[in-house]
Amino acid sequence: MPRARKAKGPKRIAYELINPETKVGGPIYLLMRDIITDPHEEITEARIALAWNTSWKPDVDGRVVLGKCKKASDLDRELSAYDFIILIRKAWWTSREITDAQRRALIDHELCHATVRLDDRTGEPVRDERRRLVFRMRKHDVEEFTEIVERHGVYK
Repeated sequence: MPRARKAKGPKRIAYELINPETKVGGPIYLLMRDIITDPHEEITEARIALAWNTSWKPDVDGRVVLGKCKKASDLDRELSAYDFIILIRKAWWTSREITDAQRRALIDHELCHATVRLDDRTGEPVRDERRRLVFRMRKHDVEEFTEIVERHGVYK
């Protein structure tokens, strides 16, 4: 005899777009625009959305993702007005223990991933056939275990 299935509630939604017109969203978008002005001038034309993530949990080592920058695909750019979306772990951002300096550092970090694609020959920014700037994702400059840096310094 088959087991009876447990009734499930509605599917949880892990993302929520942050509205720049709200009391909560307005200051975050202002902070992002301020950081883009200096030192991320190359992405001033980028259309960037912010969204909360409510599903990220700590991994087996206790680490949790605080933010993530996602580049919009060509199809995404056709369907929405964004070139990038920055996802922010809502539980972290809204925690009373987190300082404005930490929030600023997170947004700055995520913006470092967003950059303009440059032509290999000319070094000029690449534009698509609709004259929109073409963007790309940058990887981290340094990725290492803390104990290796402690034992050997920055050797790469």
